[in-house]
Amino acid sequence: MTFQFPSLSAVIKGILDTAKRFPLPLLSAIVGSGICIYIIGMKWDVQKDFDYLWKIVMCCGLGLNLFLSMSLISERRDHGAIQKYTAQIFGLLILTGYYFLLPEFRKMTITDGTRYALFTTGLHLLVAFSPFIARGEINGFWQFNKTLFLRFLLSALYSGVLYLGLALALIAIDQLFNVKIRGERYGQLWFFLAGIFNTWFFLSGVPEKFEELETSTDYPKGLKIFTQFVLLPLVTVYLLILYAYGVKIIIQWELPKGWVSYLVNAFSVFGILSLLLIWPIRNAEGNTWIKIFSRWFYRALFPLIILLFVAIGKRVAQYGITENRYFVLIVALWLVGIAIYFLLSKTKNIKYVPVSLCFIAFFSSFGPWSAFSISEKSQVHRLEKLLTEEKILVDGKIKKTTDTISAKSGRQIVSIVHYLDQHHGFDEIKLWFKENLDTVLAPKDSNDYVNKTEKILALMGVEDNYYDRYREEEEDTATVKNFYYNALDENQQAVSVAGFDYFLNFNQSFSEGDSYPYDKYYQIYLGTDSIFVKYSNEKKEFILTKNGKDVLQFDMCDFAKKIHTYKKANKKNQYDQQVPQDKMLFDAQNDSVKIRFRVRNISGTISNGETSITQVNGMLLLKFSSSPQNTMTNGSIEKH
Repeated sequence: MTFQFPSLSAVIKGILDTAKRFPLPLLSAIVGSGICIYIIGMKWDVQKDFDYLWKIVMCCGLGLNLFLSMSLISERRDHGAIQKYTAQIFGLLILTGYYFLLPEFRKMTITDGTRYALFTTGLHLLVAFSPFIARGEINGFWQFNKTLFLRFLLSALYSGVLYLGLALALIAIDQLFNVKIRGERYGQLWFFLAGIFNTWFFLSGVPEKFEELETSTDYPKGLKIFTQFVLLPLVTVYLLILYAYGVKIIIQWELPKGWVSYLVNAFSVFGILSLLLIWPIRNAEGNTWIKIFSRWFYRALFPLIILLFVAIGKRVAQYGITENRYFVLIVALWLVGIAIYFLLSKTKNIKYVPVSLCFIAFFSSFGPWSAFSISEKSQVHRLEKLLTEEKILVDGKIKKTTDTISAKSGRQIVSIVHYLDQHHGFDEIKLWFKENLDTVLAPKDSNDYVNKTEKILALMGVEDNYYDRYREEEEDTATVKNFYYNALDENQQAVSVAGFDYFLNFNQSFSEGDSYPYDKYYQIYLGTDSIFVKYSNEKKEFILTKNGKDVLQFDMCDFAKKIHTYKKANKKNQYDQQVPQDKMLFDAQNDSVKIRFRVRNISGTISNGETSITQVNGMLLLKFSSSPQNTMTNGSIEKH
């Protein structure tokens, strides 16, 4: 058997046939990719004037899958020209409406991006089953998606190889012939190949004879090997890990960690994907391992679903619903439904997997039941409750507090306000304020940046802190707590060096987790002497060495604890990390050496009551005696 390359006329005919079959999907890809190529060629300072073009690119991305689905439905139902183009015009109107509903590109929030991702996911799933709506043909459906999956992989391979080859050719021209190739040309080449070539090549392989797919028994050997010897063993390993974790929490009688819900969801999705890939051969002779997996997977899923509900239920009870928790919950409910269906149903129609997921993607993207509406209401309710408890919200109006509020409430208030700023804005809480929020949050000019979160918190009398706002759940869930303290700036006050011979700036991180006794060290050059400050991971202490000999051992962990105790008793608010300079002095000495740290900032961790230092920054003063000891002794330590 000999391999023959297709003739040029056959290639041109294939290109034209694909364009005739899928004109609007290809037009969407060409327009979207063309705009990206055009924008990349612009100077950075003028790109902001063409933000509307990115909105067109977003609509083209949706249009590719929307028009492809409509074309496949029309083909399968033998629609005439009028029906076909009426449907396409209707799709075009939907995209036009979506364009005008989108905010300015640079003002889009995380919510806008998430909603777009849901629409994209839903339309991809629609392509998967659109030719088989209201039909049985389960095998035809599987063969159709198998072909799309393999075509996608082949398209990606061809596009990737072409890009690497052509990019290297451009580099060669640049280097060998001194022809200046601008950097943006590589980005433009990528969008041409990934957006236009890749799409055209993929669409040319979309099956046409749908009726013949139902009788096809083709199953690629490579796909069987990949699924049987790679995907199924991986899924089994994760199953065992999750079951072992379930046994652990039962023995220790503790609630599961929140992130386990994401792991269960990921495991379940990959498990179901594996089942879909092996569907035609699940009961074939000689496939014992595949048969066992198919029979027991959904049964094994139920204990993990219970674990998932317990984990996400705990987070929802503590911190309300966010978009992430909404999606975890809705996927958990979907898993319950799918598992029950495939255990009890006699037909076991695998089309219900993409159909139900497509419905969920669109269902959760808009309306009062959407992830965004429910999450916003949940977090606003939490914020209202916290502000009321702290007497900041009184009779429905914000009353700026001057009192200290609890650290836990403060962290959660800051976290919620940041969340609202990034996801939804402040429309739902406008009526709480006597001030006009539109005026307060309005920029002075178009180039002015407004920190809306900071302004909202200032009206409440709650101080924002970038470092601490990510520790919302630390109070209840973290086994390791971080601390960070910095010296109060006193206008560059002069420092006395009386009683010391040397002064130097000291700034070093001392990370942990290494098997070596000294994880990191700080070297000091002092004439011909070699001085090192080391941190012992094992002893949680610092060692000062001179010319290879340990001369002073000192412990700054107790020093950090004393600062922590001082701050706990003297904090004006829960985010104040500043400490007076006289409290940031550390002294240690023995017969060999005397040191003083004037600490600018210090950070570390507290785990199970044990304090560790991870970073120290400050001024180090040193004085060595004329007759240093030959052996190290613990320093007598003074702490201010």
